[in-house]
Amino acid sequence: MHSISRTGVRAVLNAVALVARVLAVALCVLVLVDSLDVGPLHTALLGVNGLATGAIPPALQGILVFRTPMGGAFRGDFALVATALFVIDWLLTRAAYRI
Repeated sequence: MHSISRTGVRAVLNAVALVARVLAVALCVLVLVDSLDVGPLHTALLGVNGLATGAIPPALQGILVFRTPMGGAFRGDFALVATALFVIDWLLTRAAYRI
């Protein structure tokens, strides 16, 4: 039986935490951009939103979506998933530190 070293486990936990953090930041940027009227970039933004929507759980898709005074829409579903990813990042980083 192979033993997994603590360093290896830490590296894996930190790598997964980093992926969660990057995805969370990307969703936060998307929430911000979606809140604005981006004019001619709207068509490109629809494709990115479609990709992001497909990656979140179906139960959350489309909830807490509100029009904003800046001409866009606040995507609460993206914000909720970003928050969950930040929490996962924090938990994994903390677990890696404790090992």
